[in-house]
Amino acid sequence: MFEYYNDTLCINGGWLIEKLNLSINTYWSYCKRNHLSVFRKGGNGRSALIQFDTMRQDIKEKVIQIAGNPYELHKNQEFINSIVKDQEAVQFYNSFRLPNGEALPDLTIEQYVMEASILKAAGIWVDTRRGRLKMMGGRTNQVWGKIAEIISSLPPNQFKHKLPSSERKLQDKFKMFKADGYKALVHKGFGNNNSEKINESAKLWVLSRWADQVNVCATMTQLLLEYNHIAPKKGWSILKSEETLRNYLNDGKVMHLWYGHRNGELKAKEKFSYAHKTALPPCRDSLWYSDGTKMNLFYLDENGKRATCQVYEVLDAYSECLLGYHISKSEDYEAQFMAYKMAIQISGYKPYEIKFDNQGGHGKLKTGNYLNKIAKIALKTKPYNGKSKTIESVFGRFQQQVMAQKWFFTGQNITAKKESSSANMEFILANTSNLPSLKEAMEQYKKLRELWNSAPHPKTGVPRNEMYRTSVNPDTTAISLLDMVDLFWIEREKPIMVTNSGIEFTEKKVRYSYIVKREDGMPDTKWLRENIDNKFIVKFDPEDMSMIYLYTKDALGLKFVTEAHTKVVVQRASQFQDSEGLSFVRKVQQQENEDRLGVHVLMDEIQMQHGRQPEQYGLNTPHLKGIQNRKKSKKKQEEYGEYTKVVSNIVPDEDDFDEKDIYSQF
Repeated sequence: MFEYYNDTLCINGGWLIEKLNLSINTYWSYCKRNHLSVFRKGGNGRSALIQFDTMRQDIKEKVIQIAGNPYELHKNQEFINSIVKDQEAVQFYNSFRLPNGEALPDLTIEQYVMEASILKAAGIWVDTRRGRLKMMGGRTNQVWGKIAEIISSLPPNQFKHKLPSSERKLQDKFKMFKADGYKALVHKGFGNNNSEKINESAKLWVLSRWADQVNVCATMTQLLLEYNHIAPKKGWSILKSEETLRNYLNDGKVMHLWYGHRNGELKAKEKFSYAHKTALPPCRDSLWYSDGTKMNLFYLDENGKRATCQVYEVLDAYSECLLGYHISKSEDYEAQFMAYKMAIQISGYKPYEIKFDNQGGHGKLKTGNYLNKIAKIALKTKPYNGKSKTIESVFGRFQQQVMAQKWFFTGQNITAKKESSSANMEFILANTSNLPSLKEAMEQYKKLRELWNSAPHPKTGVPRNEMYRTSVNPDTTAISLLDMVDLFWIEREKPIMVTNSGIEFTEKKVRYSYIVKREDGMPDTKWLRENIDNKFIVKFDPEDMSMIYLYTKDALGLKFVTEAHTKVVVQRASQFQDSEGLSFVRKVQQQENEDRLGVHVLMDEIQMQHGRQPEQYGLNTPHLKGIQNRKKSKKKQEEYGEYTKVVSNIVPDEDDFDEKDIYSQF
């Protein structure tokens, strides 16, 4: 009824005649007396357009009463329709790294992608409007004011952005975006670290003091008192809280350096060394329905008893094509997740809308925002109202027309009244031993679905799968690789702590173990040491558990850290060990020995320069178990004795000691 013609709001003349019950004579009388101003004449297939603003006031009020205020209806819709998710922005912000090497939080990526999409739409809008106004001799300097007004009124739940509402600031932001591209939207404060209170020299003193094995520093309180006592002499900042020292010493890059000195090197080895895992033995996609029901086929369970199970189906309402399904003993969130995953993989597009009941695991999918990621609209259907749901009708006809062909059909629901809807239990009981296994029943169900999808649709006579394949929905979005990861990788609710065994957790009663690996495929023991006791959020694909992603989480959302892979399993018994397994163990052991020795040498240097080497106290440094041999030759013992004597007489000269350089060696 309403439309803009040459930037003028008009209303269809035929609509006026019909809705206001005007006779043709009355209509033309209004036009001649200028109560209605004809902006475009009808004829040759065109409809007459009446200028809305010039209509007589009482006629205008009647129109508004019937159809609503057109300015309110059309104020933002044209601009909203022009906003398209910028896929280049998605790629840019997902791969963008801050100066400290961290990824952007998920919520921030979502915000920046939306802002880029809005600014691109604004640029096109401005160019189009200015061109039109110039042709009509209008003022072009008001376009950005209108854009700022529209953007500031966008629904915040649908358009999550932080673009300025001020016309001038919005223009400035657009100019920066046009000049510098996507990077212009990244806040300059990201990646800055202004919380450091301990300089490099002070850090080494703290590390050395905390690792002192003779003059032991018993508590953080004692460490803080001693630090603040010497800080003015050293030119260091006074610390107010023990937390600053605790945070530094418990950092993954520092803890493994002092842990062995305070708790014994063997305990440090147990905590930080790599632990092997040992084995003892009106168009398609406009609306999707989803629901769970009985599989309606009997089978023999593992105990030889008659049984049936559940199936969860996802259906395209347009074609009645069954897109995705999952068979399981109960309708839980995993069944729903897997059915949606199959449906999206087959479709290649996100549906515009999905409807589902509120049973089973939908609450878990809804809480995780999963359903809203799949579709633009995700709605619960009314309970106890099966007749209103297309999928209930499809289930009924699928059972009657297709599944009933099998002799081991369970029959339809108990509410079905037709005799043909019931199972022939007399025949089934007589042939219980001949029932298929669960695997065979699942294969039969798969074939029955294919038969349904290839059968003609009752209204069009065209096969359902052909209807689906040949249909096009211009308002749906194709699935990208990033969408697949975002949709189908499950995020564990609780974070997982890193131990010397790597990352371990139990899923569906199965224990999984992972380790971060280097490029050569060996365990990254450096990463492991520096992240012992750190907690990470885990995402995984339940269909492929060979790799997981690790994230950290803060107020702004998830940040990707790294990926981890399944640990190598090493046989304990020599009988079952092979050369490849033995080689792997030796390489890891060599790597561990080098790492342990490196830490030991580094700390010896630091302790010596600060006068805290046990030999400088007249005592002995313990040997590295498994690396240094107690039975040294006489010559080696003499050389070691001379070395310790020299060490004990050293007085550290801090002017000649590059502490930062030594600390950076490891």
